[in-house]
Amino acid sequence: MELQELQSRIDKVDGFYQALKSQRDGFAQEIADLKAEAEVLSKASIVLKHMLDNMVKDDINKMSGLVTYGLKTIFDDQNLSFVPKITKKNEKTWIELKTQNDGVEGEFGSFGGSVAVIESFLLRIICLLKMNMAKLMLLDETFASVGEEYIPNTSKLIGELSKKLGLDVLLVTHQKEFLSHADTAYKVYKTNDQLKMERLK
Repeated sequence: MELQELQSRIDKVDGFYQALKSQRDGFAQEIADLKAEAEVLSKASIVLKHMLDNMVKDDINKMSGLVTYGLKTIFDDQNLSFVPKITKKNEKTWIELKTQNDGVEGEFGSFGGSVAVIESFLLRIICLLKMNMAKLMLLDETFASVGEEYIPNTSKLIGELSKKLGLDVLLVTHQKEFLSHADTAYKVYKTNDQLKMERLK
């Protein structure tokens, strides 16, 4: 084999070696970049998780404050508070909704059903606001279990929230006690197989 041909083969092998070395160096750089990116993403994930946890806690605190305020406004002869508890199970956040009277959970006596109704009403308002839905709430006999003595306070709370939140509330009820607190009221009745509507105020 001539020296020139041997040199040509050596040059080709060296060329392959240099190409592979360059490719290896490129892969090594890509791996280093990916590791650095993974580290940044991992740190960002921790920061975002912390921010989300804080946002959840902040939202829960606001929700708790509104519901507790509503309960205290309506049941002003009791010491009710809404105390949601945040727990972690299998990397998921769970919220248990708890209500206390004088610091004792579930001690509501005969008005327990009324408490659940008011909480449900307030939580629906929060959902409407959180989801940016139309600020119109239709309530069909929602407060039927609320005792007559609490209706003035319930009306006061509905009116207050309606004004503060720009919320329109349409309440259908047989409880005449709501009438004196309503801005506008209609009576619907049936006569001669026809439904009629009469404005009361």
